[in-house]
Order: sequence, then C-alpha cells, then structure tokens
Amino acid sequence: MAITDIAQSEAPIAAHRPVIDTHHHFWGEGHSGAAKFGVFLPEDFIATVSQSGHSLAASVYVDCGWAFRKNGPEHLRCVGETEYADAVATRFASAPALVGKLCAGIVGRADLMLGDAVTEVLEAHLEASPNHFRGIRELVAYDPDAYQALSIPPGKTLDPRFKAGFARLAPLKLSCDLLCTHTMLADVADLARTFPETSIILNHLAGPIGIGRFADKRAEVLADWRGKIVDLAQFPNVFMKLSGMGSDVMGLGWQHGKSSPDSGTVAAAIRPYIDTAIDAFSPARCMFGSNFPVDRQSFSYGVMWNAFKLATAGHSVDDQSQMVFGTAARVYRLAI
Repeated sequence: MAITDIAQSEAPIAAHRPVIDTHHHFWGEGHSGAAKFGVFLPEDFIATVSQSGHSLAASVYVDCGWAFRKNGPEHLRCVGETEYADAVATRFASAPALVGKLCAGIVGRADLMLGDAVTEVLEAHLEASPNHFRGIRELVAYDPDAYQALSIPPGKTLDPRFKAGFARLAPLKLSCDLLCTHTMLADVADLARTFPETSIILNHLAGPIGIGRFADKRAEVLADWRGKIVDLAQFPNVFMKLSGMGSDVMGLGWQHGKSSPDSGTVAAAIRPYIDTAIDAFSPARCMFGSNFPVDRQSFSYGVMWNAFKLATAGHSVDDQSQMVFGTAARVYRLAI
C-alpha cells in the first residue's frame, strides 16, 4: 500500500535556498509504519521532494527499525538499517536536480541499556558506514498518553545501565537523538548535565503533548514546556529539532485527512513553539526536519517547508539559513 502526499500544493517559498531535512525514515511493505503511513522508499522521497519544488541539499536518515539484519546476534541486527541507509547514500549520490545527498547523515539504533557492551554495536555501525554514521536515536518518551505503542519504561534515562551505555557515545564522537515528551524534560536536563561532551538532539520539539489528558490544555502545556525548554537551553550540548508538528502527539488536528491546511494555517499554529525554541536555543542550535512519511498524514512536503519558512520570516536571512541548513550541517558533520 502506498499513500501519496495530501493534495494541498503551493508554489515554493524561497525555492533557491538550499535546505537540509534532518529527520526522515524509509520503510516498505511489512513494516508497521507502512500500514499506517504508507510505503516510503528512496524513490518515493525523491518524487516527494521534486514535486514540492524546494531545493534539498541533503538529508539525515533516522532509525525506524527498517532493514534490520534477519540473522546473527540479536543486538547487532540493528546495524542492517545503517547498511541499508549507507547503500542509499551511495546509490543516490547523484539524484535529480532538486534533490541533493540522501542519507548524508545516518542516525541508527543501539540499545544503551546494554551498558558498556553497547560499544560493540556502535563500532559495528561505524564500520558499516564510516562516512555517514553520526549517532543513534534513543526512544525515552514515556507518558501514559503518548507513544504507548513503543512500550518505553519510565525513568529510562535515570537507569545506571542506560547511563553506562550513554557514556560510550562521546569517545566515538557520536551524538544522541532523543525522542522524549515535555513531561520528562527534567530527566533530559540531568542527562545533558551529566554528559556535557555528548551532543543531544531533541526530536520533535521535545514532545509537547496535545492529546489524552492534555487535549484541552494547549496553553497550559505550552507554558510548562516553555519553562523546561528555557532550562534545557542552558546546556550548550543540547540542540532542538523543529519537527513533528504533523504527528498525532501534538494533536493539532490535521491528521489523516481531517483537513488539508495551507502553509499559512500551519505556520500560525506552530509559530508559538518555533518562536519559543529559537528564543531559547538560538538559530545556531535549531534545525528543521520533515518527519516524513509520518507527518504527511497532515500536510504535503511543500506546504510543510513553506510553513517553516513563513514561521521564521521575521529572522535575518543568515539566521534562516542556519536553521534550514547550517546547524544541521555542523551538528551532524555533513560532507556537503
């Protein structure tokens, strides 16, 4: 099954300005994401970008459990995803005009609960992709109303085993993307304080929840999230990924064809979050990501990038360039 982008299309804003998509996935038939969000493989991504009219200089592939090895030691099967993404980077080194280097950066998976033993997994990822592998993503987003399907245990970042595994990242110059929620950001601050040499990249605005018990408390959540974000921004090793606004968790109401918003509508809804993040972290520590194919349940790729550009239109051209390109290139050490 394949699901195409929501029909809403617009002329691209600042189409000449190169962008880096810091957060996307690939998966095919048989993956759990394909049943909900449709098949999304490199050819689909290229078509999506080309249709949008925006100029994609490079992308960062983020783990989703696709293309794991089917045999061998269980803890090393996740390396298959890095092998897959590295092959994509090689195969599509020269893509159509609007599409640059796919998978210029690769964020894989490794179970930090292995403690010191996770080093073997991290080194296997680096061997599989010495030119593109940049770090791992950890799913720590425990909350009764969000990400239940991931079965994440509470207090994961506080576990001594997790911390022992986390300590193995910096010696290998690897970063950690974190999927978290606004309800647990004090734990994330503790992690940033304990490991100042490790770059921590907060996925999806650090998870402000807009569903479940928070469904009718958007202003309250925004205020609580804002205070915690300001606290987190004091740690220079923490970066913010401006992404995930079309996901179920934020609860903005566009999912699954409920509406087909234009970029102005999306920009107005996300601007309070974008402004808060930028004010706290500065443009030099913020970067944009599509979260495709998940977020295409809410809007098209072109509408999304137009909304990002509209939401940051009040910033200088240099600051805008940092957020759509420069921060990602520097933090993920992309060769572009």
